Amino acid sequence: MNNSLFHFLNHFAGHYDWIDDLMEVFAQDIVWIMLAIIACLWFTGKEGNQKLAFYSLNAAVVALFIASIIISPRVNHARPFVEHQVMQLIPHAPDASFPSDHATLAFTLAFSVLFVRRKLGLGMLCLAIITGISRVYVGVHYPGDIAGAIVLSFFISYIIYKLTGHLDFIPLLFVRTYRSLIGKIIETFGK
Repeated sequence: MNNSLFHFLNHFAGHYDWIDDLMEVFAQDIVWIMLAIIACLWFTGKEGNQKLAFYSLNAAVVALFIASIIISPRVNHARPFVEHQVMQLIPHAPDASFPSDHATLAFTLAFSVLFVRRKLGLGMLCLAIITGISRVYVGVHYPGDIAGAIVLSFFISYIIYKLTGHLDFIPLLFVRTYRSLIGKIIETFGK
């Protein structure tokens, strides 16, 4: 099923340049848009947004650590272009593919925001889904790699979300430090 679904999505690649170009951008760059959204949350200066940004980034770091340092080396699942003749649209090292790091980052950010801000989280979840589909389309991941990333991202985001009330002193320390630095910068340049 994993191979069949991969070939179904990947066989569309190479037929229309504009779709290929779009999917290449989606596969590589949507995560940057999502990180920019998290940065915007931080720079609003609102404590709730800053805590959300802090927890989202920390969830992403934990999920990526588990994905790339713990799971990926042990599973050591080959990428589609290593095992099959595929239409590969973006270059990629022939390293282990399960779970997808791009999808792990995208879905962890999306779930972390979704648990706190439903509308924004749904928008980010759509971006994460597009990232996952495009990673398969361009030939660098199997659907199972994306599914594994989704499961891992959901659990890590949920655990961190459930711990937020108990750990709020940590992001609040960063928020106060940030505000203090900004205040000093404004005071220095305001003179």
